[in-house]
Amino acid sequence: MGAESDEADTTGKRLKGVRCEKRSEQRVMRRYSVLGISLMDFSAREGLRRAEHFLQTGALNTTSYINAQSLSMASRDEQVKEYLEETDLMFCLEPDILEAAGIASPGRVREIEDRMFLREFLKRLARQHDKVYLLGDTDKQAQELQEMLLNAQENLNIVDVRGYEEFEYQPQRLMNAMNEAAPKVIFSRMTYPLDLELMHSGRKFLNAELWVALPETKLKEKVRTTFWRKVRKKIFQKKVNEYNLEKAEQ
Repeated sequence: MGAESDEADTTGKRLKGVRCEKRSEQRVMRRYSVLGISLMDFSAREGLRRAEHFLQTGALNTTSYINAQSLSMASRDEQVKEYLEETDLMFCLEPDILEAAGIASPGRVREIEDRMFLREFLKRLARQHDKVYLLGDTDKQAQELQEMLLNAQENLNIVDVRGYEEFEYQPQRLMNAMNEAAPKVIFSRMTYPLDLELMHSGRKFLNAELWVALPETKLKEKVRTTFWRKVRKKIFQKKVNEYNLEKAEQ
């Protein structure tokens, strides 16, 4: 599956710890399509640049991590597909999606496996002491999210840690509480695609400037190749190949 580059990286600058790739791989973003879903792949540096811009806009912007399972769901559900395509910034949880699209350069695979965007963004939040709000389906899940983020980055300015169940799953009550806490950034880890629904409906009501939806499963510090990951990768690649073949025959 091909992809076109929307912008070339010609600045010569780089993130600390990110090795420079060959010129052909120095693309900071490119559009691609998987299972009929139009997506944009951003390098960690371009993602950080955009996130920094989002924090100055005065409006709620959205970021989400995606994996093969979330794309498979979106391919069957038009509403979820719309949520994904309207998300301002997306990052792959594993390289499988870019590999299926045929655009997985070694540099991007390393960035994904090393969680480069998230690690650098958390450092930025701690350094600037920006207020952070954490949300899970339940209080237990929210506490686990807090533990995960603090393990990755100490000194985060976390203003509240809440479970959606505390608000009896009523969006307006949740958003009122969020606005009262006045965070700059919201991190959520919820049953997919609930946080996608909430963050998109919250664009009109929330005063926060960036909502980052993390995957429902625990986000490990580094992606490791396991037997089951290989199995899932093969299944997803087969599904993408079958979709592409079906479209080609139409």
